[in-house]
Formats: sequence, C-alpha cells, structure tokens
Amino acid sequence: MEIDLEQFLPYQLNQMANLISDDFARVYQQKYNLTIPQWRVLANLAQYGKSNAKDLCTQANMDKSTVSRVIKSLLQRGYVEAQLNQQDKRVTQVMLNEQGNALYKLIARDAQNWEAQLAEKFSKQQQVQLLNLLKELKGAL
Repeated sequence: MEIDLEQFLPYQLNQMANLISDDFARVYQQKYNLTIPQWRVLANLAQYGKSNAKDLCTQANMDKSTVSRVIKSLLQRGYVEAQLNQQDKRVTQVMLNEQGNALYKLIARDAQNWEAQLAEKFSKQQQVQLLNLLKELKGAL
C-alpha cells in the first residue's frame, strides 16, 4: 500500500505549517532580528504571563534545551527578567519586561497585518470554519 502525499493530511498540514512559519518568520527576523524560537517564547510570555521553562516547553511545543537557550538569549538582549519562584527556589520564572512588552506589541501589530493579508484569500465564514476544523483536529489528538 502506498501513501499519496498530496492526499495525506499529516503531510499536508506539516507542509502548510512550515510554509506559514517560514513566511511569517521574515516579519520578525529581518525587522527585529529574532529567531523562530525566540519569537515563540516572547509570544507565549505575552499571552500567558510569568512562566517557568517547563511551562514554556509545553506552551510553545519546544524542547527544554531550546527553551533554555532562548531564555538566556532574551535575558542577554534585555527583553525578559527572571526571578526565583518564592514557593520553590529551584524554579526560575521568566516574564517580559518593559522592553520585551514594547517589542511584542510592535511584532503583534506586524503579525496582525501579515495575518490579514493571508486571510483575505478566504471569506470570513471560511476563516471561521478553518479555525474550527483545526481546533477539532487538535482536540482529537
């Protein structure tokens, strides 16, 4: 039995995810000099607030070594602050600082413009339907 990759949903979703990620990455790589993992951690900190490395791994779907390197680089660049968890001194929590929040807002504006250009290829109903189908698929896994 052979698999027709043009009809194989996992393959098509992966191809689309890579194309979208690479295209959107140009927005923040060229303009803000961020890598894909740096953007993902920045966005997750903006969305969920103070987090530890373990939570960021789950939220951003990245491995621990990548998240640790990203946190270190964002600390060095002055976009995040780290503090020990008061309940468990073994855990360091990371949060966006003022500079990180300002950067996130700039990128978020650009991201919304990029998304609007992508979405204009579909009707509002198709956009809602696509998001609902993706949520359903995610829930099934």
